[in-house]
Amino acid sequence: MRRANWAHAITIIGTALAAIAAIGGLWVQAVASYWSQQTAEDQLAQSKEEDVRETRTQSSKVTYWVEHPYGRREGVKLHVLNRSPDPVSEVQIVLHIYVGGHRQQWWLVLSNLWPCADIVYPATKLRLENIPRNHVSSPDEWPKLSDQGYWEVDFMHFVDGNGSSWIRTSKSLHERSSPPTKTHTNIIYFNDEEVNKADLCEDESR
Repeated sequence: MRRANWAHAITIIGTALAAIAAIGGLWVQAVASYWSQQTAEDQLAQSKEEDVRETRTQSSKVTYWVEHPYGRREGVKLHVLNRSPDPVSEVQIVLHIYVGGHRQQWWLVLSNLWPCADIVYPATKLRLENIPRNHVSSPDEWPKLSDQGYWEVDFMHFVDGNGSSWIRTSKSLHERSSPPTKTHTNIIYFNDEEVNKADLCEDESR
């Protein structure tokens, strides 16, 4: 009788141990699955971050700034820079200019911006083509940007070497699906820009 009880007890203990082992195995499998999922998600997130960094590699090196030496209006210059070793295209600088007391949007259309370039546009050399254009034939007689009371750059648009369209402001850089709508009336005319090599530019193509 005692042997039967011991055999029964051993059977119960064995069954319990097997159940515990099975539960432990399931727990280990669940933990392993969780960490595998987390690792896969982390790798996917890292891959996306790398894709974003790669996408912004060239665009982050294209920018502009306005030079105001000693606060003299006639010495103001607009710099447009491409610090990458590849050209960018469809470059447009949109300015807000106060003309006759009214705030207007004007377009400086540059087309292409070549590699490692710092293009300088003195405000005295930039002309407002549409004020007035009908009866003033010579660009030398068109109003100068430097003669306007106040102006500022609103944003810069360009297309990088991968064909992506970008909008650059003084505070941000955003990719967009299409270029901004361009007005053909308020055009800024230029014919005497300065071309310099941009600092901090890679010399070798990617």
